[in-house]
Amino acid sequence: MNIHPAKIRFVDFGRIVCNEDEAFRREWLVTNGIGGYASGTVGGVRTRKYHAALIAATTPPAVRTFLLGETSPTATYRGVHYPLSSNQWKDGSISPQGHIRLQRFHLENHIPVWRWSFSDALLERRIFMIHGENTVCQHWTLVQASSPIQLQFEVLVDNRSHHQLGRLDAATPVLERAPRGIRLSWPHANTGEGSELFVQCDKSVPTPTGEWWKDFLLTQERDRGYDAIDCLWSAAKFEVILDPGTSTDFTASTKSQNQRPVGEALQAERSRAESLFATAQVDDDKTALQQLVLAADQFIVKRKRKGPQGEDGISIIAGYPWFADWSRDAMLSVAGLLLATRRIAEAQILLLTYGDYLDGGMLPNRFPDHDGDALEYNSVDAPLLMIIATEKVFAAGKDAKWLAEMWPGLQSIIAAYTKGTRHGISVDPKDGLVRAGENEIQLTWMDAKVGDRVITPRQGKPVEINAFWFQALMAMKSLGAEFKQPTDVYEQAAARVQNSFGAFWNHDRSCCLDVIDGPSGSENLLRPNQLFASAVNQGLLPLGQRKAIIDLCMARLWTPQGLRTLSPDDPEYSGNYGGDPASRDAAYHQGTVWPWLFMPMVQTHFGVYKDAQAIQDFLFPFINHLREAGLGSVSEIFSGDAPHQPQGCFAQAWSVAALLELMEWMRVSNSTPASILNL
Repeated sequence: MNIHPAKIRFVDFGRIVCNEDEAFRREWLVTNGIGGYASGTVGGVRTRKYHAALIAATTPPAVRTFLLGETSPTATYRGVHYPLSSNQWKDGSISPQGHIRLQRFHLENHIPVWRWSFSDALLERRIFMIHGENTVCQHWTLVQASSPIQLQFEVLVDNRSHHQLGRLDAATPVLERAPRGIRLSWPHANTGEGSELFVQCDKSVPTPTGEWWKDFLLTQERDRGYDAIDCLWSAAKFEVILDPGTSTDFTASTKSQNQRPVGEALQAERSRAESLFATAQVDDDKTALQQLVLAADQFIVKRKRKGPQGEDGISIIAGYPWFADWSRDAMLSVAGLLLATRRIAEAQILLLTYGDYLDGGMLPNRFPDHDGDALEYNSVDAPLLMIIATEKVFAAGKDAKWLAEMWPGLQSIIAAYTKGTRHGISVDPKDGLVRAGENEIQLTWMDAKVGDRVITPRQGKPVEINAFWFQALMAMKSLGAEFKQPTDVYEQAAARVQNSFGAFWNHDRSCCLDVIDGPSGSENLLRPNQLFASAVNQGLLPLGQRKAIIDLCMARLWTPQGLRTLSPDDPEYSGNYGGDPASRDAAYHQGTVWPWLFMPMVQTHFGVYKDAQAIQDFLFPFINHLREAGLGSVSEIFSGDAPHQPQGCFAQAWSVAALLELMEWMRVSNSTPASILNL
């Protein structure tokens, strides 16, 4: 069945992708809505241990298991062999070099498409996952040729955590014949999903092989200071004859039978993309915005709710390829990923899902990627951000029944913070501000740790935490009014915070102190955290102070890719994010640029200067970035020094969310030029 191409949205390259630097730097990602994914480089070389044709989430959205590494395709045309894959080896050599025959790479919506040319033939491949299944599909089409081609796939597999490398002493799979393919099972794996892999091709009978491919070099792992030599097990070969204009389908799945033909599944994925655009109310000509809507969808996953019924809940993957779901990231991302895209019901379910895990007024900092790992309650901001997110979600949906279900949990947060809870988190009775912290514990979003050493401990009263505390109290006042309950306690507590907030002002530098009342006094560091206070629209800071803050932050912290976490004139500034894990963690919040900080920066700038046109200049570097690293998405971080190379996860939830939330925020602004949103 020949599949007619869908509309090309935003990412489209010609022969530039044949260049090694370009082909191996740009990365693609497809996901399945339950935590599973496939990813790789445009040129085919696997540079990360997370690059694979199928990584299954066997306990959605966690326990992500590397199953299918590559299919290593080769085309034979008129007696000449044309390798279509590319691999880099231990000695640094690249062989084969299939990328040099790439004529084009593009995204059809979220689906990556490769086109190779050899002689007078054009061959295309599409890769996508079936939503809700650990199933990856490859649809191959011989677009043009004067005679048939022979297409060969070699199935390279393993069964391991996606955080691990292959080992030559690992157990090899047991191979059995299955309809139109093979069944692979790993005796060492736990029973259930992920212990088996079913590989099928619609026009071929497989030939077992059974040997290790060893000494793959994963350059990204090497550069990040990790072991970087990988191996994969060759299980079988498939050979297909394609006539001009015909197609073949290759699938790998943890399910024994595919629920629908690949062509039908592909059309379903295309329809799902179109429905996301319709729900988000994005015009067809706004291709960059459409790409962000698709990027947002990649982070939204199922997670079983806590309780005996085990209902389907919703969570947000913090970043691909290695993060699971983090509470702070989810709360900060709700407005952009779900509200800006009009997925209000899902936003409600997400907050209920996280509410199940409230304990002592706190949310778990992150959910583990492995079964049995304990939840860590070490986030001082996530519960406050949950209250703020609840107000936004209620404003979007006006669902009183849902709010009533959320309300007891929100009350428990305020009560716990007022009385005192884990890690020294409590309200100071002298000024009504929140204090937090104890040795060897990281509580704020600046949470890097090397061994037992917290790089940015920020013990005391952090500026953004108290801005969130103020916003949470004001939200409780607003939400409580829906129940016609007395809300004086929240209003009075918020007034105390507002009256006390002047203690953060640093008159010498005309900005806010980052932390006050710490073990060694105040922290006089120029950081972006104060922007969360200056962005608050309830008058937490006077206009003159907000102007001074944005002027200073724009002068010393702003970059085209977001805000530096520390001023370059600080002796602790680190302008290069790289090296081994300890070096990277030491630089993580010491100058490294974070795109998600773009949102409070723009809110503050617009609130002070009312210059909507300036937002366009701020926005365009991010739009261009959608074509640079994680294609169609936004990276986690960038180096502090120019040229601000993308680093960290190649697709980060709150980076994408910040852009979407900003666009929605500007859309409802009365003074926004239409050109800004015509993306």
